[in-house]
Amino acid sequence: MQKMKYNFLFVIGLMLVLGASSAVFSQTKLNKNSGILTVKTSPQSYPVKVDGQVIGMSGVSEEAVFYLTPGNHTVEVEGPGGQKFVKTINFEKGKKHCICLTVVENVKKTRCPYDIYVQGPAKYVKGDTIYFKAFNRVTDGAIPVNYAWSILPAGATIIDGLNTDTIAVSTKDTNGEQIRVNLDVNDGVYDEFCKQTIPTKTEAEEIKIPDPLRCDIFESGPFDEDKARFDNCVIQLQNYPDSQLYIILYEGKGITADRLGKRTLDYLVRTRGVDPSRIVITKWGTRPKTSVEIWIVPPGAQTPVPQ
Repeated sequence: MQKMKYNFLFVIGLMLVLGASSAVFSQTKLNKNSGILTVKTSPQSYPVKVDGQVIGMSGVSEEAVFYLTPGNHTVEVEGPGGQKFVKTINFEKGKKHCICLTVVENVKKTRCPYDIYVQGPAKYVKGDTIYFKAFNRVTDGAIPVNYAWSILPAGATIIDGLNTDTIAVSTKDTNGEQIRVNLDVNDGVYDEFCKQTIPTKTEAEEIKIPDPLRCDIFESGPFDEDKARFDNCVIQLQNYPDSQLYIILYEGKGITADRLGKRTLDYLVRTRGVDPSRIVITKWGTRPKTSVEIWIVPPGAQTPVPQ
């Protein structure tokens, strides 16, 4: 069985517990015509009132002693959380009344109505739209949850779902940076105990820039022989979708580079059916004999440079 971890809301109730005694006070003591009240509380001191007037604070390690005129008096000790001990006592001269109070904490544990975690992609590729979703482990929570998302860096933008449990994030303006998402969760009821802040991050996936592939290099001869060399590279081009056939011509003896370029383009488009947008024909310098260099250039690859 899966063990689940919950946050808990603590509700504290306070109870005053009374211990009382009465004893004859020595007639030889001072204030022998008064009644005596002693008050001791635990774990701390609280105000003591007699007939609605504060007469001092209760003792903690030792009793606090008060002398009262004989007769009925209402004694009140005000504890934490508005709890009160109130008792009317008939004080007689020479008699002592002891009040001992203990504050008892009753702790009730109640599960928070939400315990949120967030899932998102471990990595992203620049330009992708990525998603982050919040899940509540408490499936029977009855109180609606409020979601407040924020995101860094500035190049990452929340484009949908800002105040919901799922956001869509555009990465088209990022620069290979880590994306940091922060979710603040509250319900407006138990926020003091249950409010959550959940950070999540995703790393940019490193994209390897492909290298151009040199398919062939040869001196131009009879065009039927040149065609065979072009045919071989066209076959290889089919294995690299969206790549370009990059053809470099070198001027030399024999057919001119310009004429060879026009003949080559016509053959590749009309006979071999290559999309003209995938063909680049350029000229670089000279060689002893007119020559051809054929490259296959994948998307994102650098174009070839003269050797």
